[in-house]
Amino acid sequence: MKIVVLLTQLAAVVLAALALWSIRHELNERATTRLAWVVTPALAIVVAAVLLIVSPGKRYELWVAAIVIGLVIGAVAGALMKINQDTGLGLLRVPRTWDGAAAAALLLVLTLARVVTSNLMARESGKFGVLGAAAAFLAAYLAARYVIARLYKVPRAIHLDMIRGRNPHRTLIA
Repeated sequence: MKIVVLLTQLAAVVLAALALWSIRHELNERATTRLAWVVTPALAIVVAAVLLIVSPGKRYELWVAAIVIGLVIGAVAGALMKINQDTGLGLLRVPRTWDGAAAAALLLVLTLARVVTSNLMARESGKFGVLGAAAAFLAAYLAARYVIARLYKVPRAIHLDMIRGRNPHRTLIA
């Protein structure tokens, strides 16, 4: 049983690393497909679910509060994003944003902390479920940020001709 939990936690670390890698388009301001935008929130949700499942403390009220707060803050962040699109090629681009990458990086740190505290340290868990709640907050933040940006901001975004994987070096307009 212990080996299954360890393998699950290690899989969560790999998925969190992939989530961080998949959001690189926001750091280098490159145009990417709409499908590529959904990868980060999807991976974050899976990672948060894994961390909630293997959490030694089952504090559902804390988890629900973290998810609701993450959804609200993520929705605000998504509404504030500046997006350009190429409607013909289905490409999206944002200026350099750090919030999504920071959330994905924190999710990776949380998964590493879960592996270390559960398997490498000899201390007992406080059974508060804080790591799981933090992961749920970050996943909800990334998901709400994506949904609001995709449904609210993208239809209102201006069209610019872009090439996938390139920065057209044009100013983004709200």
